[in-house]
Amino acid sequence: MKKALQFASLALLLSVVVARPALAQGGCDDSPENPTLILAGLAGGVYGLNTLRMRVRARRASKNR
Repeated sequence: MKKALQFASLALLLSVVVARPALAQGGCDDSPENPTLILAGLAGGVYGLNTLRMRVRARRASKNR
């Protein structure tokens, strides 16, 4: 559980560091980043965290038997 918590906090920290420059933009007209790539990255991160959560739950369930 400790490693899962560390991984989740690291992922959250990295997402904040990456998202911070995107918030400094003036709007969509002068934005240099591709919104599709940003959404794909966010979706991938959510998928990764969900997979990690499911693996941790499965491991705990097998230990309790």
